[in-house]
Amino acid sequence: MQDQCVTIHLFRQWNKVSLERYDPTGPHMVLVMKLTSFAFNVYDGRRPIKELTPHQKSKSIPSLPPLLEFLGYIFFFGGFLIGPSFDFMEYRRFVNMEMYRIDKTDNEKHKFIKDDGKLSKRSLYVIPDGFIPAMRKLVVGLFLIVCLVTFGGKYPFEWTLSEEFKNLSFVNRLWYVQVAAFCARFRYYVIWLLAEGSCILSGIGFNGYDGIGNVKWNRVTNIDIIGYETADNIKQLLESWNMNTNKWLKNYVYLRVTPPGQKPGFISTITTFGISAIWHGFYPGYYLTFITGAFVQNLHRKIHRIVRPIFLTNRFAQYKPLYNFLGWFTTQIIINYLVVSFMLLTLENSLYVWKLIYCCGHVIILLANVFFWLGAGKICKRIIAFGGGVLN
Repeated sequence: MQDQCVTIHLFRQWNKVSLERYDPTGPHMVLVMKLTSFAFNVYDGRRPIKELTPHQKSKSIPSLPPLLEFLGYIFFFGGFLIGPSFDFMEYRRFVNMEMYRIDKTDNEKHKFIKDDGKLSKRSLYVIPDGFIPAMRKLVVGLFLIVCLVTFGGKYPFEWTLSEEFKNLSFVNRLWYVQVAAFCARFRYYVIWLLAEGSCILSGIGFNGYDGIGNVKWNRVTNIDIIGYETADNIKQLLESWNMNTNKWLKNYVYLRVTPPGQKPGFISTITTFGISAIWHGFYPGYYLTFITGAFVQNLHRKIHRIVRPIFLTNRFAQYKPLYNFLGWFTTQIIINYLVVSFMLLTLENSLYVWKLIYCCGHVIILLANVFFWLGAGKICKRIIAFGGGVLN
């Protein structure tokens, strides 16, 4: 399957298949996630339990499933075309109803469920109705389709290659890139919301109950639109986008390449972003986006660890909203800047448009790193001490 995915990516690139047309790379990319996670889960099922993390224990597969169950998982209709992807054990718990099982001894869960006395004395199998939550996803998806049709065609990324764009001022060029990137996200929002709605309607989106008994339908949530659009740092932004792919990259790449007993570092980050680029295809634009993204995430860690504590001190806490706003503003500018190469794909076009906006994203990344290389950590520590230390 991985070989087929590679072949289809090469076919798409060779024949210059536009994003406006459907091509089969999407389903194959989802299958790659499912098959690789399945292989790791089977591998974990044969390892000593003491070597497994809590996540690995919950997802491990102790014995190979029947062929029919395996195919049902691989070709599950709710996530086959464009995701969401999920682990095999989640599918199994959905099929055998264990996902909906509530032990009567579990008072925290059972207190929300009405028992009519006809159910088992030991346990309940309660399947909540997901119709209304699924319809909410459909309504939002339809609204975004209207937005896509209304605005998407007015701000195409391809226009950045025109003479008209070249003749704009720097501010207007940068503004157009921001708007074009925002409009380009509509198509992803639409397809992920509709797919999530189908998963909710089928029941696999069920994720238990919250503290007051409300049903949670976020097991296979793939996009948090509000979280993405309001993110004030790259970590929060990435965690809100293509969420199940991020889980796959985290659990089966990022944490797997990290030696046991060590914390993930820059090598783990750059490897993860590199795998993400390969998974998307072989256009140079993907590698420009994801490799630069690795440096952005590494920079975020430094800012979070060194700069952010300043605004948690008694003296400077009043400026924390300003810090958050600047974080949001910078994060959105940089991510929309990086989207240029992701959308234009070719090396020539990506570098051409970045040059027209003076490579401002890379300049920000470079200057920020120079700031830390010149000893910003010591300066920040002095400011924190002057501010009275970090508040509890």
